This record gives sequence, C-alpha cells and structure tokens, in this order.
Amino acid sequence: MKLNYRDKIIAAFLIAIAIFAMSFFALIKPKYKDIKAHEKTLSEVKKTKQDIEDKIAKIPKLKETIISTQEDTNAIADKFVPVNEVQDPVAIDKYMQKFAEDCHVKIKSAELSKSKVSPISYYYGDFSDSINDMRKSADIDGSLTKEYEKSLAEQNALSQRAKESVIQTQYGINVSGTKANIWKYLEALKKFDKYVQVNSVNISDYTFGKKAAEDANVSYPESEEETTFTVGEGTEMKNTSDVRIVVTLYSVFEMPKPDVETVPAAEG
Repeated sequence: MKLNYRDKIIAAFLIAIAIFAMSFFALIKPKYKDIKAHEKTLSEVKKTKQDIEDKIAKIPKLKETIISTQEDTNAIADKFVPVNEVQDPVAIDKYMQKFAEDCHVKIKSAELSKSKVSPISYYYGDFSDSINDMRKSADIDGSLTKEYEKSLAEQNALSQRAKESVIQTQYGINVSGTKANIWKYLEALKKFDKYVQVNSVNISDYTFGKKAAEDANVSYPESEEETTFTVGEGTEMKNTSDVRIVVTLYSVFEMPKPDVETVPAAEG
C-alpha cells in the first residue's frame, strides 16, 4: 500500500510524537522517582529537625531538674556526718565535747571504730498471726480479713522495699556526771543535728552514789552539780557515775554540682 504525501506527513508527525513521548518518559520517570525520594528524605529531615527542636526546648527544664535534684540530695546529705570528718577523732570529739561542756559532764575517753558500708533497716513489727484460724471462722463477710490485711499494709510495703546502704561508724564515749547531767547529755545526743543512733548506754552505778549513802545511813546530796559526801570511815563518794555510751554515726558522700552548661563533644 502506497502512502500519499499527506499520509506521509501524518505518519512522520505521529512517529515524531511517539519518539518525543518515549524520550519524555525515559527522562521524566527517573526524575519523578528522584523527586519522590527527595520528598521522603525532606519529610524525614523535617521530623528530625522537629525532634531536635523539641529536645532543645526541654534543655532549660532538664537543667532545672538536674540542679534541683542535686540541691535536694545535698540538703539530705547535710544531715549526715561529713565523710571527711567521720574518721577524724578530733573532728568527732569537737561535737561530743561541746555536748559535754553544755551538759556539765566529763568525757574520760572515746574510741572511734573503722567505718563500714551497711544497709539501713526499716523499723516495722514482725507479727505472727496466731489467731488466723479463729478469724477465718468468724469472718462471715470477709471484713475481718480486710481489716487485718489493712493493718499490715505498711509492714508489708516496708519489708519488700530495697534497703539503702550508708557509711556507718561506731563511736564509744566514756563519760562521768550526775544523774541529771547524764540525762541531759543523752538528750543532747538525741537532738544532734546529724544522723546518729544511740546503740547502748551502760551506767556503772544506776543510783549515782545514792545506794552507798543509804547503806552508810548518811544524807545523799540531791543536786545536779557534782557533790562529794563521806561514807564509812572517811571514805569520800560522789553523786556521779561512769557511763559508757555507744553511738553509730551515719555518713554519705555529697553529690558534686553537675556541669549543665558544657556540651560534650560528639563521638567519632
């Protein structure tokens, strides 16, 4: 079949359009894919940018939280005997000597034991439910069991709580004084502004000389001040007693102030 001139022109035009279309799609399709890929990358970059901006916005609040935590922690630590003092007999003696002077007792000697790290136990009653069977028999609506379990809620919570460890140092103090002043000294230890526990108090003469006076049938000086009296054949006695007191001092390390301004260098 022969084509006339007009048909040839149309065929040539169609071929040109086909070639153009093929070239267009051959060039545009990869570009289209690139555009889609870049759009996805742009979306991810925008999300990363937003995440970074959100983190930057949180930095001031985070700084405040870190500083506040450090201050609160050290406020608690301030109630403990400083670690650098607890093993220094001179520093500890300053505390105890002041109490002795204020309460008018004499410190005869003192010994400081080696510090050790030990857990602090929680104080709670360890009860044995010896009437459980009778309770069950009478517990028609379950109220007795609920009431009993409620009474043990705090004990159960404390028994399951993790125990924290602190530095503990025992300090033995041998003092001498009248009954009233020894009592004042013990009260001063209780009111000590550092964490301390009185472990034991051993009084050599619980009557502070009163029994010796009664046995000798002589008048006993009821005085807060140290007083000498005579019993027997010119034997002198005092209204005082030697007392051995053992206390435990508690210490923790103070948290250093964190550097919240310096940005660490990136690794790699």
